[in-house]
Amino acid sequence: MPGTTSETGHLTKMTLTAYRNNNFTEKDPDAGVYETMFNPASLAVKLRVDREESQPPGSTSSEMRFKMIKPQDYVFEFVIDGVKPVNGVKKVVPDEVQQLLNVVYTYKSDEHKPNYVMIRFGSVLLKCVLKTIDITYNLFTPNGNPLRAKVNCVFTSCIDQELSELINNKNSPDLTHKRVAKDGDRLVSMAFGIYRSNDYYLDVARKNGMNNFREVKAGTVVFFPPLKKLNS
Repeated sequence: MPGTTSETGHLTKMTLTAYRNNNFTEKDPDAGVYETMFNPASLAVKLRVDREESQPPGSTSSEMRFKMIKPQDYVFEFVIDGVKPVNGVKKVVPDEVQQLLNVVYTYKSDEHKPNYVMIRFGSVLLKCVLKTIDITYNLFTPNGNPLRAKVNCVFTSCIDQELSELINNKNSPDLTHKRVAKDGDRLVSMAFGIYRSNDYYLDVARKNGMNNFREVKAGTVVFFPPLKKLNS
């Protein structure tokens, strides 16, 4: 998308910003931000569903039972050019590559891992970590210094563990759930929606300090603890 522009009409470049944590609240000041010279021509998003593919002996097919939604992969390619001047200055390709690697790849001894990366690309905002990066040098000076590099990156989405559990197990009885009651809601049916059983609504009422479990006033916040904590 070489022509990606902001609302003000100015050309915007793709930026990759290094963060130390997966909440994306603490930037890495040593790595900073990498801005591409040219925007990628495309961005590919790979979505994956993980299923159980095993099948009983003698069968010809599998039930393909759902296991989880896998993290998304983001694939894009861009060019680092040391031939064409940018604002009157020619880029030094090895320096540009090193700056990029400092943001997305370099192992951080304090954190014991590479950085998390926030990618801004037009209206797209991605929170991810590097999966693979391929750098191909395809133009050189007579003495062997690279003048152009093609960079192919694959990033994988990342979110904190609590949010990940909610996405993959949004109705799991092993997680704590919060619901806001609507007009006509009954605790019996609300509890059944979480636990798939009519046996636990009294325990939920007790945990929430409720005296009347038949009807729940609209707007009431009700917590549904994990099954293992209901009787504790």
